[in-house]
Amino acid sequence: MYKAIIFDLDNTLLDYSHSEVDAMKKTLRDHGVWEDEEAWWEAFWPVFSQHNFRHWMDFVNKRGPHRTIQDVLISSFRDSLDADSAQHERLTASYWNYFCNNCHFENGALGVLDFARDRYKLGIISNGIGEAQRKRLAAGAISDLFHSVVVSDEVGIRKPRREIFDHALAELRLEPSDVLFVGDSLTDDYQGAANAGIDFCYYNREKMRLADSHRPKYKIDELQELLNYL
Repeated sequence: MYKAIIFDLDNTLLDYSHSEVDAMKKTLRDHGVWEDEEAWWEAFWPVFSQHNFRHWMDFVNKRGPHRTIQDVLISSFRDSLDADSAQHERLTASYWNYFCNNCHFENGALGVLDFARDRYKLGIISNGIGEAQRKRLAAGAISDLFHSVVVSDEVGIRKPRREIFDHALAELRLEPSDVLFVGDSLTDDYQGAANAGIDFCYYNREKMRLADSHRPKYKIDELQELLNYL
């Protein structure tokens, strides 16, 4: 039925949350900010995450002074730690290097890709930073599997806008009816696929109950369940 499978990347093929925590813990240890006291980490991480989300949304929506992802991270460290500006910049550089060069897969991702690689064209559509997404694919040794990789900050369009899906379809030289899109977000992925007229498989990794208004073509709780529909 389908000629291509397009995937969201973060928390669909790659475990973004694991990569984020791994990179942060290595960074804090390297700079002597944290030495494995779990109580300290449990206090720090929610605070950092809250500030980071706020600064990231300002960056995405072009509010405030943030011009780069490094600006976002520097501001997040500044708001979360009692340190000087030079330390914030060093922490940012270390964290970004670790994050871009690690790759933790979602359970079942490699099996799905191994099955699909010789049967379909494969693509990615990601709301993210191109440098990080492409380096993480390389770190996981899966870059060569994809016929199209479309990242929002490289094309200037974010899901759920139809145009970012049109960009991927043009690279794959396919029509919407030829493609299945797999993702974990109802706002970005489900709505984006609907906007583009593409069948959607909802990877319900958090096992959420769907509203009656959400009617994906397929719904899976584990990635390997996708093989039942391919």
